[in-house]
Amino acid sequence: MNIKSLILGSAAALVAGGAAQAADLPVAEPVDYVKVCDAYGAGYFFIPGTDTCLKISGYARTEATFNEGDRATQKFDLWARGQVNFEAKEETEFGTLSSHVRFEGDVGKGEDGNIDLKRAYMTLGGFYAGYLTTAGIVDYVGDMYGGDYDLGDTEAGQIGYNMALGNGVTATLGIANNKHLNGSWAGQTLPTLVARLKVDQAWGSVSVGGVVSQARYLNAAYDNDIAYSVAAGGIFNLDMLSEGSNIALNGFYTEGAMAWNGIASSTYMSDATGDQLNELYGVSASLKYAFADNLWTVISGGYGDYNDKGATNLDYDFYTVSGEVGYKPVKNLKIIAGIQYTDRDFDYVTTADTEVWEGKLRLQRDF
Repeated sequence: MNIKSLILGSAAALVAGGAAQAADLPVAEPVDYVKVCDAYGAGYFFIPGTDTCLKISGYARTEATFNEGDRATQKFDLWARGQVNFEAKEETEFGTLSSHVRFEGDVGKGEDGNIDLKRAYMTLGGFYAGYLTTAGIVDYVGDMYGGDYDLGDTEAGQIGYNMALGNGVTATLGIANNKHLNGSWAGQTLPTLVARLKVDQAWGSVSVGGVVSQARYLNAAYDNDIAYSVAAGGIFNLDMLSEGSNIALNGFYTEGAMAWNGIASSTYMSDATGDQLNELYGVSASLKYAFADNLWTVISGGYGDYNDKGATNLDYDFYTVSGEVGYKPVKNLKIIAGIQYTDRDFDYVTTADTEVWEGKLRLQRDF
């Protein structure tokens, strides 16, 4: 046997032995890569091994504020907020099944930081259930300023239904937890009724909405009352000025249900010891002008009047004026600078009126 035959024979033996050992090795499973889901818009992907599409979004925000006040006021503050949203969707024989979860937290403002669950709800077709912004919301005015006294800028546990009526018209009807209960009130026995009618068109959108609550006084000598808040508003595109420009209008009237306007103190809701519900009404407007798709300005203003039926020294009227400029130097980064003046005049001469100037600088990275 020559050297060439020996080498070829050895190589053949090695190949045969290697093939036999390879046949005994476990076979690796194919990798299930994440796939893009384009059924619900940009940003969704399939959760591996399922038919569920998931989208993760949110922002990181830093804000510096200067608020005029007395020597005890924290005039300058630098704080940050983070928000993360999870949206999961899939198709069923009853329509789109989705779930929405939002976490949000602040750090600064004299606090070490917190993380709160701000939204948690599901939808199936038009049905919705969970913790979310009330269906009665009518809130169009402002970005950094301008929406403080609109109806519906609050969350509650809710169950309801959104009915699409065609041509951009949607009717919503649901029930929610009562927002005005606290230690000065008896416990709720009936949920709050929430409703809204909204029209979305190419020119903008308009809404009318309302909430109706049961006001149960802690003093059983007084019968229950009906507390409510109604509102109307709209946003109208001004593309004849520039693309992205618009004007927004809001108005509301509230009797007793002040917490639905973002006023949480029981003092501003009613006299919980007697049969008197306080009143609040307000109007607001804003004008947005877009110089370009990444540069804009907003001017907002509002007026309101509060009538405390239980204590005349708390009656007041107020107005706010604000302006802001926003700029996007790159995609998903916003820089907004704004200033607001608020004047509150009390009817009772012994209660001091207030005038407050506030300025903000906000940096926000969306994702």
